Amino acid sequence: MNTQLSTVYKLVYVQWEDSCGATARWQYLDESSAERIICQSVGWLVYDGKDCKRIVPHLGRHDTSDSRDQGCGDMTIPSKAILRIQELKPKTTR
Repeated sequence: MNTQLSTVYKLVYVQWEDSCGATARWQYLDESSAERIICQSVGWLVYDGKDCKRIVPHLGRHDTSDSRDQGCGDMTIPSKAILRIQELKPKTTR
C-alpha cells in the first residue's frame, strides 16, 4: 500500500450498536423479541464529523501524480451509535 495513504487517514476499531429485526412475515407480537446488536468494524477513518463517522476498509491510489484516493466498502456510522472508537497503529514494513 502507498505509505502516504496510511499517514493521511487513521486506522480505527469501532464498536457500535445497530438495530435488529425487519422480519419478512407476519408474526404475533408476543412471539417476537427485542434485542440490540453490538457490531465491530475496522477501517480507515475518512470522515470524522460530529454527527457521523465514515470508515473504509480498503484504500488505494494509482502511482500517477494526478491520482486521487480511492476506497471500497465504506460505512457511515451515526456518532450516537458508537460505543467505542480506538485508533490502531499499523506495523511498519521494511
